[in-house]
Amino acid sequence: MDDVAEHFHEAAVAGGRLSLIDLGDGPAVLLGHGYLWDWSLWEPQIPALARGRRLIIPDMWGHGRSGPLPPDTRSLADLASHMLGVLDARGIDRCVVVGLSLGGMWGAHLAAMAPDRVAGQVMLNSYLGAESPPKRAALGAMLNRVEAAGRFDDEIARLLIPLFFAPGASETQPGLVERLRQTLDGYTAQTLRTSIAPLGRLIVERPDDLEILTRISAPTLVIAGAQDLARPAEESRIMADIMDAELAVIGDCGHSAALERPVAVSTLVEGFLDRLGWRAGLERAVLSAEARR
Repeated sequence: MDDVAEHFHEAAVAGGRLSLIDLGDGPAVLLGHGYLWDWSLWEPQIPALARGRRLIIPDMWGHGRSGPLPPDTRSLADLASHMLGVLDARGIDRCVVVGLSLGGMWGAHLAAMAPDRVAGQVMLNSYLGAESPPKRAALGAMLNRVEAAGRFDDEIARLLIPLFFAPGASETQPGLVERLRQTLDGYTAQTLRTSIAPLGRLIVERPDDLEILTRISAPTLVIAGAQDLARPAEESRIMADIMDAELAVIGDCGHSAALERPVAVSTLVEGFLDRLGWRAGLERAVLSAEARR
């Protein structure tokens, strides 16, 4: 595979600039990373998913190389509109959306608001329901503290990092834990105050949006981690039931499935895309088979 660094681009969206990876040829797949990660969350999946497909992997506002969160961004639906802007900027009429956590949230809004643009979706470690009042209060207090201090201090990191991984990850996957800690330490105070904290509040304070799942017509795969502390697998079951969608629960996996269990995620997502015929050459074979029925 080519050096991914050769495939960085920028898209002018909502008065700002979003950095993105655009690589490969074929039907487009739009990949949305989770809060506090960046495009590289999907790096383990790129070799498999890029075979016969075009991958678009944006950095969320304030993450990676992207610019700050546009000040008028108020909802997950706004983020979905921004991603429509990315599709327009890259000349993409239709795609499959694959989103983890925050990426799954705005991905569902995108599938609901623009059904003609979304041929399918995969939601990993995500949930469209509202947070419980105690969880909302606890996470909100963390964000307030980060904003005031202009950094993730040791106590906040100690409370936050375990939410991203299966229990015991500091012993079983210490590299991932250290990677997230380095990411937290790398944010500037300005980025935390203008993008990361406001975006975190947008997520934490979101309303119950489960109803929008009833408006999604695209085939959907829901993937959960059996040991996800942030988004328990039962939440994924609720969403899969609402959409009559496929559900896969990965054992020994926490909230960052694409990194914690990369092979399982690649296999599940690639299988879903192939069943849709979403690969160069394969889509023609699928359409021909359907025509013969």
